[in-house]
Amino acid sequence: MIMNTLLNLFLISIIICFIVDCSGIMTDIRKLVANIIYKKTKMKVDYNELKLKPIGCSLCMTWWTGIIYLLCISEFTILNLTIVALLALLSSNISGLMLTMKDYFSSFENWLQKLIS
Repeated sequence: MIMNTLLNLFLISIIICFIVDCSGIMTDIRKLVANIIYKKTKMKVDYNELKLKPIGCSLCMTWWTGIIYLLCISEFTILNLTIVALLALLSSNISGLMLTMKDYFSSFENWLQKLIS
């Protein structure tokens, strides 16, 4: 059972890192919130300065989503909580690894295109 929980937590962490750090959706959400603030208050807000914790960073999102997941599956133990903490700590490394893999795949695709042409 612990391996299934560990695998699910790891996959959740990968999904969160993709959504928060790699997809660009957080920039769009920050722009939307900045526009709403401007329309309501006429105060100019730089969307790059806008922090949307806990959904704005992969570390916070991994931590809270992991805790909620453990509570939902009734597996909230000190070991599982430690695993969630480690995955949250490694979220920036996971995002970096995903971006590196994307760059390698892009380079490989370019190499293949040159080879075919």
